[in-house]
Amino acid sequence: MKKYMSSNVIGIIGLGLLGGSLAKALSLHTSYRVVGYARRQSVCDKAIASGAVAAAYTSVVDVVKEADVLVFALPPDINGVVFNEVAPLIKEGALVTDVSSTKHNFVQAVYKYLPPHVRFVSIHPMAGSEKGGFEEAKATLFEGCTWIVIHSEDTPGWSDDGAAELRQWGELFGAHIEEITMAEHDAYMASISHMPHLVAGMVATVAGGDADGEQRLRLAAGGFRDITRVAGGNPSMWREIIMGNAECIDAALASLEVEISHVRHLLAETDSEGMEAYLKRAKKIRDTFASLLGGYNERI
Repeated sequence: MKKYMSSNVIGIIGLGLLGGSLAKALSLHTSYRVVGYARRQSVCDKAIASGAVAAAYTSVVDVVKEADVLVFALPPDINGVVFNEVAPLIKEGALVTDVSSTKHNFVQAVYKYLPPHVRFVSIHPMAGSEKGGFEEAKATLFEGCTWIVIHSEDTPGWSDDGAAELRQWGELFGAHIEEITMAEHDAYMASISHMPHLVAGMVATVAGGDADGEQRLRLAAGGFRDITRVAGGNPSMWREIIMGNAECIDAALASLEVEISHVRHLLAETDSEGMEAYLKRAKKIRDTFASLLGGYNERI
């Protein structure tokens, strides 16, 4: 049975992997009318045909005028530009949210242009794939994932009711709910998502980026596959995420450099016991992560 929700119409701006999956999950689990925006008519047609949305438009304005809850699911910088353009058209009392991996640039636009009668609560579903687009979207994407609600009572547009409604989405989808502040979000993401993405790219480049690279890649197996998986993501999208969180990522890379220096010292000193102790500590952290998320880690 679908869950009855207090709002009526959900408008999703961007029907890629996250936006499309959110549309499918909401249509499956709730009584909302879900409408969406996509730049290409072909994506709109696919979204309607799949049952993900009741209607889809190539005009953002058509979605904004209809929505009681407006979800920005485009890349963060584009989200900010679009929000600036449509802010005056948002319904009175509507709830605005976003699913951005990095928040700073988008929320600055929201704080600047948010109408006084509009609520804003940001979320970040920690789900995804190195593959993107509506074709990869699925209603089960959020099952078992971490669903972050940005709890920031002192920020413009904050709404307890809005936060509760967005938290309920994650619960309906079978996600694990976490709450952090806006100030914490980008620094945490730099350490656990954005910097690791760059590291995956570095590992891929070291292994395959010279004249002998193709030969080495033919020898590579599961370890190389797993550590470089996210390097297969959309470079344009990840460029925007990374550059939008540059300061926090730079700090995370500085911490990584400390670890690299320590490991190089252990190698230089042929400190076998120290190396084993270091690897044991890393394994303990990884095992803790796996236990906290009940094995979902293999999908992140």
